[in-house]
Amino acid sequence: MLLVAMVCSPVFAHKLAPSLLEVEGQSQQQFEVMWRTPAISGAVSPEPVFPDSCGLEEAQQQAVGTSMEWHWSMTCPEGLEGQTFKVLGLTASRTAALLKIDLADGRSYSQLMRRDGQAYTVPKEAGTLAVVWQYFVLGIEHILIGLDHLLFVTGLLLLAATWKQLLVTVTAFTVGHSVTLVCVSLGIIPEVASWVELAIAATILYLALELSYQRMARHSGRVRWPVIALFGLIHGLGFASVLDELGLPQNDIVAGLVAFNIGIEVGQLIFVASLALLLALLGKVSQQAAPVARSVAVYGMGGMAVFWCLDRAEGLLLSSFYFF
Repeated sequence: MLLVAMVCSPVFAHKLAPSLLEVEGQSQQQFEVMWRTPAISGAVSPEPVFPDSCGLEEAQQQAVGTSMEWHWSMTCPEGLEGQTFKVLGLTASRTAALLKIDLADGRSYSQLMRRDGQAYTVPKEAGTLAVVWQYFVLGIEHILIGLDHLLFVTGLLLLAATWKQLLVTVTAFTVGHSVTLVCVSLGIIPEVASWVELAIAATILYLALELSYQRMARHSGRVRWPVIALFGLIHGLGFASVLDELGLPQNDIVAGLVAFNIGIEVGQLIFVASLALLLALLGKVSQQAAPVARSVAVYGMGGMAVFWCLDRAEGLLLSSFYFF
């Protein structure tokens, strides 16, 4: 219990979401700049580097949710074509940064930066293929750093007694979160980020409770795929909130959305395959190793889910009191 108390406090799912540098052109030489980065206590914060030929006015700083935002007015006498942007501190913070540029003439550019020293020079034309690759990689990275989503997928793997059951449950989860991700991103349904993180934690707690019963362990065939699909709808709202913070390229909205969703699926399959292989290897090493690993995973899921439920419920209550 002491060990859990010591390590649980710095654990926050999705706090390592990519930073966003957004440049919006007001004219050929005037731009409004917004820099948003997650506010993590004690962590290294990445910083943007602007073109040498551009001048910035004094920044306006504000807290937005779990992130910090800076706003500037920027003047570039030579325009932005051929100008270079960088973001420092990405390697140390183990995060990525998305650069979005919307020029006054309607042209849009985007670039995902994942390491220090990586620069982006504004071209004359943006390519759809580059946008697809950037959002595909972003989807993979998002699912692999999202501890709550990974724990839920772990629960799906432990619930399935056969590969067929695993395929059914994972497919139901995929269909569910794909529906809400697309609907929210396209504005068909409104975003409800205020309670969705708490709901995601509750879905993990549900799976942990199901797995903790010996009867469920003996009768895994009772897995209810409609329930998993419903939970997928909830997790899709979480994916959509992150994508909403990052934004979609206006010229390639559908391409970016599809690429991001495919990236999530690829990252999910990589994680499931790796975990299944690990459990299989443990079973070959010792017949007792697999049940022990299963118990550790189940109680780890339950412990983290309870912590997230309490933490996120407290945040909702405090925000409600502040509103009133």
